[in-house]
Amino acid sequence: MSTGPEELRAKMVQIAGRYLERVTKEVVELRALIDTAASGNLDVVREIESVTHRMHGSGAMLQFNEISGHAGELERMAASFVASGNVDQPRMVQTLGKLQVALDKAVAERGTPNRAR
Repeated sequence: MSTGPEELRAKMVQIAGRYLERVTKEVVELRALIDTAASGNLDVVREIESVTHRMHGSGAMLQFNEISGHAGELERMAASFVASGNVDQPRMVQTLGKLQVALDKAVAERGTPNRAR
């Protein structure tokens, strides 16, 4: 049995909603990780890289381009900090702020409540 275009659209809307819910929770997690990264703990920076990698890829696939772009920026930043051994936590905070604005915008456009903060 084939799936019609309306059913596919409905599934994509559902998947996009779950993505926004997940990213909302992950931004809260990232805020705590970035606060901890100020200590220079590279394991924490690797975790930031991992979380933002998932956020970046899934966001691009679901056409949340602004969220994906800022997550990708954080991902690349974390990777460069791991490689250099130096962490610029204020720079991550600034990019996280841009990510939060993009998320808030996407949530508002979808009408999905942004419960986590």
